Parts: sequence; C-alpha cells; structure tokens
Amino acid sequence: MGPLSFRHSFTRDRLHRKRVLIALDDVDNLMQLQEWKELILKHQSSFGPGSKILVTSRDKQLLREMVGEECIYEVKGLNLEEAFQLFSMKAFNSRNPTIDHENLLGRTIAFAQGNPLGLIVLGSALFGKSNEEWHSALNKLALNPQIENVLRISYDGLDYEQQSIFLDIAYFYIGWERKHATRVLESCYPSALYNISTLIDKYLITSSYNTLQIHHLLQEMALSIVRAESKNPGERSRLCDPDDVVHVLKKKKESDRIEGISLDTSKLSREMHLESDAFAKMDCLRFLKFYGHRRLTRIHLPSSGLKYLSDELRYLCWDGFPCKSLPQNFCAENLFELEFWRSKVEKLWKGEQDLVNLRRIQLRECECLTELPDLSKAKNLKVLNLVGCNSLIEVPPSLQCLEELEVLDVDGCCNVRSLPSRFDSKKLRAFTMTKCLGLSKCPEIISRNMKKLKLSGTSVREVAGSITSTLEQLYLTGCSNISKFPEGLRDIIDLGLSRTAIEEVPSSIQFLTRLKILGLRGCSKLESFPDTTEPIKSLRRLDLAKTGIKQLPSSIKYLISLEYLNIEGTPIREPPEVPPSLMFLIARDCASLETISTVNLRSGGIHWRFSNCFKLDQKALSADMHLKLQSAKIKNMTMILTGSEIPEWFSGQGVGSSVTIQFPSNCQQLKGFAFSIAFLFPSNCQQLKSEVSTELCCRVKTKNGEHEGFICVSIQDRTPFYSDHMLLQYEAAVSENQFSKFFGKENVFGKYSGNEVTFEFHPFNMLCTKGEIEKLCKVKRCGVYLHFDENLPSKKYSDE
Repeated sequence: MGPLSFRHSFTRDRLHRKRVLIALDDVDNLMQLQEWKELILKHQSSFGPGSKILVTSRDKQLLREMVGEECIYEVKGLNLEEAFQLFSMKAFNSRNPTIDHENLLGRTIAFAQGNPLGLIVLGSALFGKSNEEWHSALNKLALNPQIENVLRISYDGLDYEQQSIFLDIAYFYIGWERKHATRVLESCYPSALYNISTLIDKYLITSSYNTLQIHHLLQEMALSIVRAESKNPGERSRLCDPDDVVHVLKKKKESDRIEGISLDTSKLSREMHLESDAFAKMDCLRFLKFYGHRRLTRIHLPSSGLKYLSDELRYLCWDGFPCKSLPQNFCAENLFELEFWRSKVEKLWKGEQDLVNLRRIQLRECECLTELPDLSKAKNLKVLNLVGCNSLIEVPPSLQCLEELEVLDVDGCCNVRSLPSRFDSKKLRAFTMTKCLGLSKCPEIISRNMKKLKLSGTSVREVAGSITSTLEQLYLTGCSNISKFPEGLRDIIDLGLSRTAIEEVPSSIQFLTRLKILGLRGCSKLESFPDTTEPIKSLRRLDLAKTGIKQLPSSIKYLISLEYLNIEGTPIREPPEVPPSLMFLIARDCASLETISTVNLRSGGIHWRFSNCFKLDQKALSADMHLKLQSAKIKNMTMILTGSEIPEWFSGQGVGSSVTIQFPSNCQQLKGFAFSIAFLFPSNCQQLKSEVSTELCCRVKTKNGEHEGFICVSIQDRTPFYSDHMLLQYEAAVSENQFSKFFGKENVFGKYSGNEVTFEFHPFNMLCTKGEIEKLCKVKRCGVYLHFDENLPSKKYSDE
C-alpha cells in the first residue's frame, strides 16, 4: 500500500466532494489501515454517492478485522477454458495446440490453479521445450505444487547471470528507469542488456512506462530464494529488510558474501549509530543504497568517518552521507555511479584516481562541498550534477578534456567564480549554470549536440552564435546584462528571456518555425512586438507580462497554435482579435484595458482573468459571453472580472453566499450550467500563502439532503485584489455523462426537475481552516444560470 494519507483535512475535504474509487492494494498490516478504518466503514457519508473503496490483501483475517466476513470477496481463478487459452498462447503461441500436447495440457494447467501470472510464467518457461522436458518439469512440480514453485520453474531455467540479474532487480531496481538500470547492471554483468530482455520475455519482470516492475508474487519468490541462502543475514548475498541491515551493520558479523544493500531509512524505528568499520568485512559489496530521508540524517558515524568501503562498489548512493570524505583507502576504479544528496561531504577523496568506469556523479545540495577532485581520468563520465553546492568555489579545469560528458549542472552554486574556459566534449547536450551570480561569461562549447542551455540569474552579456544554432531550450531569465535578442536560434523550441534588458524583438522571429514557448515577462524596456508577415505557426505560449508594450500587432490573430497569452501589467488599451486557438488570457493589473475582442472566441474552453482591470467594461463583456453561450460557441468558461454586480442574465440571484431557485420540469433539456460569485479579499489577504491558490466551491442542497462536489475554481493566484471582483463559471452538458464527473451520477439535473434547489458557495484554501479562510475571502453575492435547449427531446428521469 502506498503512502497516501487521509490525516490532512485538505485531502478529506477534496475527496468528500467527489465520487471516488479508492484502491488500497496489497495491504499486509492492520496498522496501515487504522487511519482509513472510519472512512471504510462509513464511506457512504464520507464521499460522494456511488463511491467505492477496494482493499486487496492476501491476509483474510486482516480483512475480517476491518470490515467483517460479509464484505470479503475472494478473487476467483480463471476457469478451465480461459486458463487453456492463456497458457496455450504463451506455451505454443497459438490458441489451438497440436494433439500431441493435449495430454500434457490438463496436467500442466492444474498446477497453476487458475492464477494468470502462474499460467503466463509457466507457459513462457515451457515454450519450445520437448515432451521429455515438459514431463521433467511436471514431475518436479508434483512434489510441491504450490504456486511459488510453479513460478520457480521459470527461474530455475535461467543461467547463473540471468538469475543474478533477476534477484538484483527484485531487491534493488524496482521502479528504476529501464535504460538507467541496464547501464548500472552492465557494470557487473556484461550481457545485462540481453538478459533483461530475456527476463521480460519470460514475464519474470516487466517494463511498464519504461520502468522496471515485478509482480509481488515473483518478488516474494526472489526474497525467499535469497533468505534460503542462510539463516544468518550476514551470509546472504542481498539485503533490503531494515531489521536485517541493522543487524549486520551493528553486529559486524561475518558478511563477506553480501553483494548489495538497499535500505529505506524512513523505515528505521530509530536513528542508527554505526562504527567506522561497519563495512570492513564486506569485500564483495557492489551495490549500496541508503535513501528515504534526504532532509534528516538517520545514520550516524564517528567524526573520524568510515575506515573502509569495498573496492568492488559499482553503485554508491547515500542520502545524507554523514562523513567529510570517503575512506582514504577507497579505490573508485570500479565505481559506475556516485550519488550523495544533502551530504556532509567536503571533498570526495584526495589525490588522483583511475575513474575509467565512472559514468555519473550526483552531489545535489551538498552544501559543505568545497572542492572537487581531479576528474581528468574519468574519461567516460557522462553526468556531473552539482545543484545547490553553494560552498563550491571552482569547477576544476580537468572537466574541459572529458570528451564523453553529456550533462553538466551547477545550478545554484552561487559562490562559483571559475569554470573551464571551454568544454571539448562533442557530446555535451545540456549545460546549466543558473544563479551563479559570479559568472559573467558562458564557456566556449564546441558540441554540435547542445540542446539545453540554462544561464538564468547570471551576469552573462551574450551567448555565442556557435552555441545557439543547435539549441532547443535557452533560458536567460534575470540576465540583466542581456540587451539584444539572441541570434542563430535555428531550432529553438523554448526561449526564456524574462527580466532581461531586451529592447526589441526582431521581425526575423517569424522564421523560428519550431518555437513553442516565448517568455518576455518583466522586459520593461520592450515597447513593441513585431508585426510579422509570416505567423509563427508553432507558438503556443507567449508571456508579455509587465513589459512596456502598448499595442499588440493585428497579426497576432494568425498565431494559429497560440493557447496562452499573458499581458498582465502592460499599458495595452485595446488588444486586437485573438486567435481562435487561445484558451488562457491573463490580463491582471492592466490599468488601461478598456475592451477585449471576442470575435474569434474558441469553441472549446476559455480561461480569462481581468482582475484589477477597472476600466474594462465588464457588463458588455459578460453580455457578449451570454450571447456566445446561447449560440453554443463556448463549452466551458472561467472568467474573473472587477465589480460585484451579478449579470442580469443570471435569473437566480442572491445576497450572500447562497441562492435558492426553483428547477423547472424540463431539466433533461439542460444544455449548460453557469454560476456567478461576487467576492472580496480584505486588505489583509496577503496572509494567504502565495504558493497555494484560494478556490470558490459550489455545494448543491435539496429538501432531501445535499449533494456536494460540483466545481472548485481557483480565484487567487499570487495577485492581490484591490476591490470587489466577480467569478463567472460555465460548464456545458456536452453529453449525458459530462456532469457525472461533478455530481457523481448521470442525469442528476433530471433528478432535480421541479424541485427547489439551494446553491451554496464557499472559499477554500488548503492551508487555512474554514473560519480563517472565510475571514480572508468574503462571498458577497451569487447567481445561477441554467442554459436550456428547447430542441433536445424530453426524457423520463428517475432516481435509479
């Protein structure tokens, strides 16, 4: 069962308003269910109507204690015909095997007991085998016909390296990106790439969304295989159980057979204090991973540090590594990957090491790191990640000659004063040095594979054209010395130039045929945007917020892919027609804005925000929106305007946070639903956490009770409101099922036909209590609009 918790009121409130399906999978501990117990037993009142809670477990007694015998359902195995077809496809690649095999099928299928996984694994293991081999396997199963032994048949058919890789994956690599895991395993097993594919073909592991996964029965089999090596954990090849790891490290027993240790430190019942020679007897250790608590150090060592780590280590990951350096006698010749996150390390090692096998170094947020070792012999290093190492002053010149380097990231190394003047790697594809305030020049890069360059928050003045020609992403946000639009951006897709000193965007921007995102926010010296003869057909997102632009060119309506336009805080008075593709228009704090064209309004959804636009004629705009709704031009809409007067076309209006209306008898002809809410944030609205939005939520009540969970809309997004504002929200009933995602039941409006219905609106913020948020956001008026289509045929509705 995953870590989802229901302790937080935010989670409870959100789910309380919705019809949900909650699945708690593979529960094996009653403690896991304690905080869910009340919700499981009373879920009809905890969630929306139609909600279901599914708990799966292999422990029937646990379920009895939780819900009682009457609520327990045993999952049945496949019937004989289904099992026959599934097994035949895996064993013969056909649903109709030859007569020669029919006499073996019944006996073989019986061993799998209808278990789909057993059928798949057993069928794959016997694929292509002779009758004699089939008989041999079945005779072995007859001695112990448990499902685990059915699965073991496939494992026993592997060679030694394949078995080792299977056990490694079951213990250490579940959830890893397949390519990454393969490369680490190749440092131990030359044929790892082929053997991983073999394990997938035999269904012992899977590659789901490009990550390695394994069925829990197969993982349990792997754990049992390793546990069977010895009763003493120190004499086993692999360890991942916290109690076993603690036992071995604390007792310092004979442990020369241990090849790998993986420990989730968040599962430790208490902090662990180790001796400096805790790993002294682990000469075969090749995989070591301590993870789980990156902000808290759960493992402590003496001030003298570690005395020994195995020279056989290929993978070393230790979140919160508590030592100033690795052991003095540590040889990193076999090391493939080193990862320390938030460690106390000051320097990895002294002197020069042969690092021919090292591929990745990740030292994220190692704030004590002051010096990097000589990496001139790390000829195959591909990734060097130094994000947040803010005590680092120099990146060594030895990096210049690393010809295999692909990614270099010194983001947030704010004290770095020196970088190599150039990088000779022809494979470098991503370089980041954001927030390195002391750097004023980008190194010379000869790679023709450069795709991403991030220089935001530095003092650079220009980017050489020799670098930009292959870039797909270039970020110069906050580079106040950049005054000219970069040149040579032939392949650029994402260009961030916000808060630079750029004064002009050249008309040649129309030739950037791959450009999708252009950020110019805060370029106060920029007063115009080019009127291009050829539209940038690929552009989807354009941010012009807080620029000096007074007028947008008419050609902007030809940006046929534009979905997001931000003109917040600009002196624009009357924007031109917008393209029909536009979904998001952000125009907060546009003090001069008077009108907005809706000629090319998209037929789908729109999200327009005009907070603090006091000159905008909101009456005319809302009336125009009404016409668009009636002509079916809009399917859904969210709009924020100034003022507190609910539009006249809202027939149901009320003072305060609720309104009651009489539903007509023809609710089956409802085409859409809209509500309008006038709200006010007092002057102390800054008490709300800016990183969390405030929402207005709708609750529906009838005489027979209430049905909560309609719509919640964000209204506060880091911008203060200086007076009354109004939210307009519309949802079209495009199909019968459209409203079910809000109400949890089809045809719910038909249920309300002829009834009196009350709509209540309340603010919500996940970091505030109900009382606190109601003090900070007040609902002054509200209105409801029901949009009917007289052409729709009538239907008879029931509560069924």
